Amino acid sequence: MPNKIFAIVNALMALSYSIIGVFLILFPDSYFAQNFLPSKTYVYGLAVLLIVYGLFRAWRVYQKFKDDDDDEYSYYDEKEQ
Repeated sequence: MPNKIFAIVNALMALSYSIIGVFLILFPDSYFAQNFLPSKTYVYGLAVLLIVYGLFRAWRVYQKFKDDDDDEYSYYDEKEQ
């Protein structure tokens, strides 16, 4: 059960990063972008970085929880022999 909760939280975080990146691309003149980033080049760079990181986190969640394994450390148990 806790693994499913962590999977949901991690998936929501991945989605959040991607949404913030898309928001920055769509609205480069927003309050955040104007006050915290020096130019639109930095806005677009940060947006692309956030989208790529969001996709990476989503891929990691998918890879970790695709086989519905509840034993998180089974990999390490197999190595001890």
